[in-house]
Amino acid sequence: MKKNALLLVVVLLGLSTSAAFAKIWRVNNNNGVTADFKTLQEAHDGAASGDTIHLEGSATSYSNLTSTKKLVVIGPGYYLDQNPNTQAHSISAQVGAITYNSGSEGSEIMGLDVSSVTIFSNNITIKRNKFITSINGEITDWATGVILLYYQSNNTSIPVSNILISQNYGVRIQSSYASTGVLITNNHIATNAFEGEASNGDALTLSSGTVALIQNNIFRRGKVTAYNSTLTNNIMFTGTMEGTGNMMSNNIGNSTQFGTANGNQSNVDMSTVFVGPGAGISTDGQWKLAVGSPALGAGYGSTTTNPVDAGMYSNQTPYVLSGIPPVPAIYFLEAQPVGSSTDPIDVTVKVKSNN
Repeated sequence: MKKNALLLVVVLLGLSTSAAFAKIWRVNNNNGVTADFKTLQEAHDGAASGDTIHLEGSATSYSNLTSTKKLVVIGPGYYLDQNPNTQAHSISAQVGAITYNSGSEGSEIMGLDVSSVTIFSNNITIKRNKFITSINGEITDWATGVILLYYQSNNTSIPVSNILISQNYGVRIQSSYASTGVLITNNHIATNAFEGEASNGDALTLSSGTVALIQNNIFRRGKVTAYNSTLTNNIMFTGTMEGTGNMMSNNIGNSTQFGTANGNQSNVDMSTVFVGPGAGISTDGQWKLAVGSPALGAGYGSTTTNPVDAGMYSNQTPYVLSGIPPVPAIYFLEAQPVGSSTDPIDVTVKVKSNN
């Protein structure tokens, strides 16, 4: 017993020591701002595995990233000017293409405005990011970004595994190999709007060997293809469903995509499901459920005392407006512009924690 206790103490001390040496890096490319780095790739190259990189809001992209290290990359979120009490600075952190290669296992990104993520590594978490690459007037998802799951970069015969894709907005997802441990939950998933509302373009495409848990997503448009996977509590606004061997329950479709067995609903009028666009409603807020929505309490395992809804705002990891990362945020900052020795500058700051 003493030997085991001593071993436990040594392990805990090792973990504490490792955490103590992890560093947080600041990245900002705005003129006149002093930060650790100007681009995301420079920050990656200068950081050590286990470090955290904070990208601050900027109108200029932080460019692409090819990662071979375990890093957590955190941005401020998106649609910050549309949702109240998000960030005092309402500009997002834009990133181009991110590629995860061998060595990046355990990495996470969150709160970014990113165009694409390509995965050649295991144990990657992609959550609370926006993948919209362009808008066209009131069409906010004119072109959508993509997440691609491939194989391990150091062994092309082994597909990636243990991939978490959660709480993202406006994304297409594709897995081309027999990946396992894929969780796709609480996302807004859509093919490009420029293809048209009746598009059969790929929104979610999984290979016949990929086994995934797909729950509480909104499929805005396009084709969903899955095999031998579990689909629960999803809402298909418009689109098609293909594949075999799937377990589907408590999903809602505007047509007959999911059938009517196992709690699935067909031919649902989507104008009754969501609050929809309108004055004071943000781009991502329009997908909240309307009063009396048929998706309320329609989720798997729902009870009167513990209701579970279909759609991206319910269940274990509900979608978070603006993709605000789970770190404290300054959402209000007011400073007196001029002061003196007899009249100090008054500063008002409001900070909140985020789950």
